[in-house]
Amino acid sequence: MSIPSDYVKLISADGFEFIIHREAAIRSGTIKNMLVGPAQFKESVENEIPFSGIKAVILEIVCRYLYFKWQYEDCTTEIPQFDIDPEYVLETLMTADFLEC
Repeated sequence: MSIPSDYVKLISADGFEFIIHREAAIRSGTIKNMLVGPAQFKESVENEIPFSGIKAVILEIVCRYLYFKWQYEDCTTEIPQFDIDPEYVLETLMTADFLEC
C-alpha cells in the first residue's frame, strides 16, 4: 500500500510500522538526509524507512519525540518535560544519537 507523500512509514526491526507526518520525521537529521538529501535514496522514493536495529518500543518513543520536537520547535514559553520510562532511557538516547534528533 502506497502512503501519501506528506507521510513517512518507519519500520522497526520487529516489523511494526509507524506512519508519521513527513514534517515531524525530518526533525531527525538522519531521516531528513534519507528523504530530502541530494542523493535519490530508495527511502525518499518509497517514503518507507526500515530500521533493522531499532525495536518498536524505542521507535515509538522516537516518533513521539519527533512530534514533540516539531510542536515546540519555535516555542517562546517554557517547554514541558518529555518523559521516558527509565528502563528505555539508555537505548532511546543511543537511538536518538544515531538519528540525530
